[in-house]
Amino acid sequence: MKKVLSKILAILFFILYLISLFIFSYYIFKLNVLPLKYLIIGYIVYAIISIIILILYIKKHKIISYILIVIVSIIVLLLSIYFKNTYNFLKNVQSSKYATITYQVITLKSNNYNRIEDLNNKKIAYLEDNKDDIKNALNQKINYEEITSNEFGQLQNNLYNSEIDGICIEDSYLKLIREEVEDFDEKTKSIYSFDLKIKVSNNVSDNVEITKDPFIVYISGIDQYGKVSSVRGRSDVNILVVINPITHHILLVNTPRDYYVQLYGTTGIRDKLTHAGIYGIDKSVKTLEQFYDININNYLRVNFDTVIKVVDVIGGIDIYSDKSFIPHTNKSVSVKKGWNHFDGDAALAYSRERYTYINGDNHRGQNQQQVITAIINKVSKSSVLISKYNDILNTLNGSFQTDIKTEDITAFIKYQLTSMPTWQIESIQVTGFDSRNYTYSMGSNWLLYVMEPNEKSVNNAKEKINNILSER
Repeated sequence: MKKVLSKILAILFFILYLISLFIFSYYIFKLNVLPLKYLIIGYIVYAIISIIILILYIKKHKIISYILIVIVSIIVLLLSIYFKNTYNFLKNVQSSKYATITYQVITLKSNNYNRIEDLNNKKIAYLEDNKDDIKNALNQKINYEEITSNEFGQLQNNLYNSEIDGICIEDSYLKLIREEVEDFDEKTKSIYSFDLKIKVSNNVSDNVEITKDPFIVYISGIDQYGKVSSVRGRSDVNILVVINPITHHILLVNTPRDYYVQLYGTTGIRDKLTHAGIYGIDKSVKTLEQFYDININNYLRVNFDTVIKVVDVIGGIDIYSDKSFIPHTNKSVSVKKGWNHFDGDAALAYSRERYTYINGDNHRGQNQQQVITAIINKVSKSSVLISKYNDILNTLNGSFQTDIKTEDITAFIKYQLTSMPTWQIESIQVTGFDSRNYTYSMGSNWLLYVMEPNEKSVNNAKEKINNILSER
């Protein structure tokens, strides 16, 4: 009886050992980030350990062999969890083909309209964009007279002049008008909201092999919290990452949010670069491609929560400030001249500050680069990366999005692990001059702050980008 139980126990331990190996092998090959030489070394070590376990078992050192099986199985299963979480994370950050956009129906507070039914048979205006979907959604509630416009700023004017009874605008436009029209919240109210699921247009080119060809990634930091589930949102951070894997050269090009540029597909009045994000990530990409005369291969989208959560989960970051100030976006934060230890909220407030500085947006771009560098330096520490690895991945889920293919990401990781190149990183930003002008998004009724491009700095950026791309 004891021999039977002993055999059953041995079989169970060896089944555990094989299952852990199978799970590990499944995820390691599915993720496909480890170079072949590391895989060979790993499996050789595993085979040697297996032989030692088998010898111990044959020589009647069963307890020791069982202990080794349990220890190795636990280690292998823990590694499997890391690979599994990494794979799931890379899948989750892929841009969806569809996005959910929230629309609000806005009326004047002076009117006696308090619910959507009060606008039955009234005039409701909205933009041409997604007008059929908007109409279908509203018709489920009321009958109304449809008024459409191609000029966003005109909607607010028509509402103020009582030419229409209500306007229907999406949340990203609502944020814009609240920022640019001081009395908007005082004069208006939202009486109804609904969500639309729309197909995401993605015209970003992806025709390079990123381990062999130079490529450009656009990093867009949108002005919203929560999950990056919408294609809309003003892009407050606009950084081009020019990467040459042949010469191991990286160029970061920062373009200020208020840069006065011609939005792609428009004529006449120019607009702030940040407003391009309202029309979708592809509008921002195409606008920058047109402005710099380049091809952008992929994009990354992050938001406010990305900064807050990542900085908090890694235990904060250290930043050197060249002056003391209270950030205008978060009065509870106090930045002192010299070194500061920032939590997530403080890091975000610091990276968004521009009013404190004479150079405004130009200095804010430098602050953003400081925050990004500090995060990279902190995460690069092995103690932080190992202890916080799963927490970092869980934190980034939902507040980070890209159209870079999973296989391209894993191929680049494998390339890094194989060659272990030392990257030369250079940072520049285009500059400009403070001005006020009309914008495409708000129309010809509103003079807004804009930054007129310094053509010399733009031409310098174009030259540097082309130099990086042409290096061999």
